[in-house]
Amino acid sequence: MADQDPERATPASDPDATPMKPKRPGDRPGGSPTPAPPSPAHVEEPELRPFGTRESVALQLAGVDTLEGLSPEWAWGGSTGRGVRVAVVDSGIEADHPDLDQCVDRDGGVVVSLGDDGEPVLTPGPHEDVFGHGTACAGIIHRLAPDARITSVRVLGAGLTGKSNVFLAGLAWAVEQGFDIVNLSLGTGRRDWALPFYELCDQAYFRGTFVVTAANNMSRPSFPSLYASVTSVACNLSRDPFRFHYNPEPPTEFLASGIDVEVSWKGGTRQQGTGNSYAAPHVAGIAALVKSKHAELRPFQMKTVLWATAANVQEAPTAAGRLTAALTASRLTALGGRATAALRAVNRSSGTA
Repeated sequence: MADQDPERATPASDPDATPMKPKRPGDRPGGSPTPAPPSPAHVEEPELRPFGTRESVALQLAGVDTLEGLSPEWAWGGSTGRGVRVAVVDSGIEADHPDLDQCVDRDGGVVVSLGDDGEPVLTPGPHEDVFGHGTACAGIIHRLAPDARITSVRVLGAGLTGKSNVFLAGLAWAVEQGFDIVNLSLGTGRRDWALPFYELCDQAYFRGTFVVTAANNMSRPSFPSLYASVTSVACNLSRDPFRFHYNPEPPTEFLASGIDVEVSWKGGTRQQGTGNSYAAPHVAGIAALVKSKHAELRPFQMKTVLWATAANVQEAPTAAGRLTAALTASRLTALGGRATAALRAVNRSSGTA
C-alpha cells in the first residue's frame, strides 16, 4: 500500500467533511474584519486540474468503426503481417529452418542467461533453438502472418526449463524494444514472481505491446496468463488455424487450434504437438495480421477485435455490436412472458381454459 499523502488525507469530495471559510487578515471573533493592507499586485493563479485532464478538442477522432462492422474480413482480410514485429520468448528459434522462409531477425535476437552472481545476463545476437519449442511457435505465427518479422528471445534451456528472473528479464527486454506482439508459450507457477510479472505486463499494455500467453496445460495457476492485461489462450478442437473461439469462462479468454498440430522443429524437421503452447501462437499470428492492417489499435482494442471475430461470436444468433437489437428482443420476450401470465390469470378467474 502506498504511503498516504498527508496533504491529501481528506478528499475534497468527502461528504462528511465540514467546509471551512478561509480566514482573512484581521478577522476577529464576533467582530467585523479589519481591512487588509493593499496587495502590491494581483497574481492570477493558474487553474488547477487533475492530472490527465485534456480538452475535448484534443480528443476528437477522425473516425471510428462500430462493433457491428467488425468481421474477419475487416480485421485481417488481405493482411500478411507486413510491418509487424513479433517477439517469441522461448527456447530460441532455428532461423534457417526451411518453414520460416527467412522471417527471423537473426541478428536482432537475444539470449538471457544467469550470470555468476545469479543475475540475468543479456547476450544479443544470433543463437540456436536448444529444444525446438520456440521454432514450433515461430512456425505457427509465420504460417498465419508470413510477412511479420519474428525475433527470438531465448530464456529456456535445453530441458525446456528456466529461471523466473531470466524469464522476467527476457520479457522486459521485449517490452522495452517495443515489439508489437509478444508470444509467451510458457509461464511460471512461482507466486513470489506474480507481482513483478503483473507490473511488467501492465507496462506492456500501456506501451501498446500485445502480449499473448498460453494458459497452463495443468489445472493450476500460472503467471502471467492470469492477468487481464494479457490475452490468455487454451486449445479448441479445430484443425482450421483461423477458427478460434471466445471463452465465456475466464481467465482464459480465447481457444485456438492446439491439438495434434503439425509444427516446425529443430534440425529442419517437423513433428506433431499438442498443448496450449501451440494454441497461443495461432492467436499471436492472427493478432499480427490485425495489427498490420490496423496499426493504430491498442491492446484493449485488439482484444475487442479478437472477441468480435471469434467463431462462436460470429455464429451467434445476434451479431456482435447489435446491442440495441439484442436488448429490444430481450425486452419483448420479457413483455411477452408477462402478457401470457396475465392472460392465464384472467382465464383462470373467468373459468375458461
